[in-house]
This record gives sequence, C-alpha cells and structure tokens, in this order.
Amino acid sequence: MNVLSKVLPDKDRSPIASRDERTALLMRHLIHVDLFRDLSKSEMERLFGHLPMYTFPKDTLVYTPDDASENLYILKMGAVDIYRLSEEGKRLSIRRVFMGSVFGEMGLLGQSMHGCFAETVAPSLVCVMSHAEMENLLRLRPDVGLRFFKVIGDRLKSLEDQLARLAFSPVRARVAAFLLTHLDPKSQEVRGFTHEEIGDSIGALRSTVTQTLGEMARIGVIEIKHKCVHVRDFQELAVLVRE
Repeated sequence: MNVLSKVLPDKDRSPIASRDERTALLMRHLIHVDLFRDLSKSEMERLFGHLPMYTFPKDTLVYTPDDASENLYILKMGAVDIYRLSEEGKRLSIRRVFMGSVFGEMGLLGQSMHGCFAETVAPSLVCVMSHAEMENLLRLRPDVGLRFFKVIGDRLKSLEDQLARLAFSPVRARVAAFLLTHLDPKSQEVRGFTHEEIGDSIGALRSTVTQTLGEMARIGVIEIKHKCVHVRDFQELAVLVRE
C-alpha cells in the first residue's frame, strides 16, 4: 500500500472542487518549478493536467523507507524535510525542500528511498508523478532530462560535502556552512529553522547550536532576530566555513 494512503486520511486529500480548478491550480504552480521551465502551457496541461494532487497537514509523512513506489513528488506549496533515522532514533536531516522543488527523485532511478523519510514542516500541496509518466516526459522533452540529472548531480555533490563536514569540520564551521547554504541573498537572512532542526542537519546538539550561534553573534558575524538569523558579515562567515 502506498504511503500516501497510509498516512493521509481521505478527507485531507486534494481540496480542488473541479477538474478545471484543479488544472488551473496545477499550472499556476508548475511554472515555478525550474525543472519544467521551458514547457509551454499547453504541454504542461497535456502532460500534468491529470496528475493527482494531495494536501498534507504539517508534520505528516509523505513517504517512508518502506515505500516501494517510484514517484517524483513536486512540491507546489509548503515545505518538506528529507531525513534519516539512526538505529538509536536520532534524526539526521538531509535537506529541506521548498515550493517549486522536486523530491523522491532517487526512486525513479530504482534506488528506493535510501532509508529516507519525507515529512512536511508546513501545510503542503504535493503533485505526484509516476515512473512511467516521468519516462514519457523524458522521451518527449530530453532537455527536461538533462536538467533532471543535473538536479540529481547537484544533490549528490551537496550530500558529499555534508558528509565531509560531519566527519572533519568543527561545529562552528558546520553551523556557518548551514547558514550559507540556506541564506536568502536578498534579505541576508536564514528563516524557518529551529536550533534543533539546524542541529539535526549538521549532527550537533540543539544546545551546542545555540551556544555556537551566540558566539558568532558576539563577534559580529551574525545577528539573532525573532525566528531568523541575519548575516552581518558574509565574508567572515565564509571564512568560518573553512575552519
């Protein structure tokens, strides 16, 4: 049984009242997905107009390591954490996915979910594309395939960098790298993460993250605001990553 039916009650599924409304909503969000940026509106309607959409409340599993499906998940609204659990139950965050991104891509390559969970951290709207539907898209539009494999390559490189930091870098360098990775270049802020979630991502205790952020604030690299971290000295933050 697909994990969608295991974790999500029927009443919480697609809230779109009619096919026309559902298609209009789907098209409005798909134009923000970089993977499909060159597709015309008519192509999107033909390829994606029939795809199922699901609403997920916050803190709901989208899939688990036991899910054998080979789907591509397109996040149209909300945010989803991809993470693993150790045998002792400790959580290690792999990445956080935001609106306009895809996840579950390794399942399309026959790699299963690699022991990963996908869980919403905000109310989310997700479109699900099957392996066969993705294959059909790649046959029709090879340029989408090239971007798809670039997405996979970039994510594998990011995971390699993350593993190297976990193995060799001090906590301050890991915190600095996390801030740089999730920094909004316009506001120079990192939003939406608790200290515990940062710790889950970099392999550190929440108390250690809090202490490290406090030290970075005292030397003027960052400023801790309500529910966000403002980067005051980008160059010095980059120096800390190389500690």
